[in-house]
Amino acid sequence: MLHDITFIAIGVIVLGIIIFLISKNLKRTAQVMSGWGIYEAYNFSVDYVLWPVLQSLYGLYGILILIVMALINNFIILLWYHRKKVDWLGVSEVENLKAKGHLWVHQVSNHENLVRRFSLYLPAKFLQFMIWILNKNDIFAFVTLSVWQDSFITTIFLRHGSFEKLDKRDYFIFIFSTIFGCLGWSLLMQVIITAIRAILGFF
Repeated sequence: MLHDITFIAIGVIVLGIIIFLISKNLKRTAQVMSGWGIYEAYNFSVDYVLWPVLQSLYGLYGILILIVMALINNFIILLWYHRKKVDWLGVSEVENLKAKGHLWVHQVSNHENLVRRFSLYLPAKFLQFMIWILNKNDIFAFVTLSVWQDSFITTIFLRHGSFEKLDKRDYFIFIFSTIFGCLGWSLLMQVIITAIRAILGFF
């Protein structure tokens, strides 16, 4: 669990560095970092505390309850995000990255200053990976974001920064992303729960 918290913290810091280098705006960087930080902290409490407890206690019924909770919870956040029209996820920067990010990666990788080249190595590689994922196609991005994040994040990123009214495509993406992501996470949790029970049973 501590490893996961560390990974999330590093991810938010790397994201902040990338956003700052692109936007050159410290306030914008703080907005995106705080948004992701709070959202990831909330997701951590659900994914690693509430989810395994309910699934281990109630099995399939617990999973069904959690899927319904995810649908309701993520939909409320989705509506709130669009109502506020504040891009605290940094989607606009991501769209710029998809178009121009490779230029920045090339510049960093070949920078004459060795200190800057090595200090920005991790953000550059992370950025290169994200550009590759996002430029693949929407289906690939759907699968990756549904498993790696959740249906709210998936729907927002596949709208490519638009704050227009949600349409049928958005609802389709949201519902299937929720089901796909929840079933994948439930499968992983079941493996972990079964392993823990086997270890405890052994002792």
